[in-house]
Amino acid sequence: MSMSQFVIYIKLEKYLSEWLTHSLGCPVRFPNGSNENAVIRAFIQQTPEGEKPETATEGMTPIYIPDSKAKPPESYNYMTDSGKKAVREAIMDLFTRNLWNELRPIDSINIGVNTRIAAWCEMHGIGLDRVETVRQKYYRIREAYKKRGINLQNFTRNNSDNDP
Repeated sequence: MSMSQFVIYIKLEKYLSEWLTHSLGCPVRFPNGSNENAVIRAFIQQTPEGEKPETATEGMTPIYIPDSKAKPPESYNYMTDSGKKAVREAIMDLFTRNLWNELRPIDSINIGVNTRIAAWCEMHGIGLDRVETVRQKYYRIREAYKKRGINLQNFTRNNSDNDP
């Protein structure tokens, strides 16, 4: 199925927008059959009477509306703030899985976590001034599991999680 030329605009944190557009273009084009497109299709609506179509504004990330026979983008190109929140949560989940899946396997390598995260950010188009935000996100994931009794930290490393 092809993709429409209609977009919605989602407010994302800078690091998240950089990662997403680096991976999927600008405007963002999610793969056919993706969870994110399913969320967009579920919450896209016809523009309410008297409402003007949304236009690009500073700090908003444009995302293509997927084609749908049930909800053609020519008519269904409006999303409420709650719908946008659902799309943002789907994007955040995708980011978290990507971050965790790519950094976790090298957790036991004798490289500081700050260095690994900086390299990961650079590889994914995230500005180095946002590395600390991504590092905190990585730690929060690990700590959330630790609080539930699931230890994901490798204690056999020769160095600490802090760079010298």
